[in-house]
Amino acid sequence: MSVTQTLVPNKNLDESWVNLMIAARDSGISAEEVRQFFRECKEKDGKTE
Repeated sequence: MSVTQTLVPNKNLDESWVNLMIAARDSGISAEEVRQFFRECKEKDGKTE
């Protein structure tokens, strides 16, 4: 049984994001690394060149 099948359905969670986070975890990427990636993307979006 896959991890997504064991999750309690939650209409507030986007299934694609859940699958992405599971794939990141299974690839050895930590939650903090994911957070850092999004922080860096946000900072880059805020800068104009």
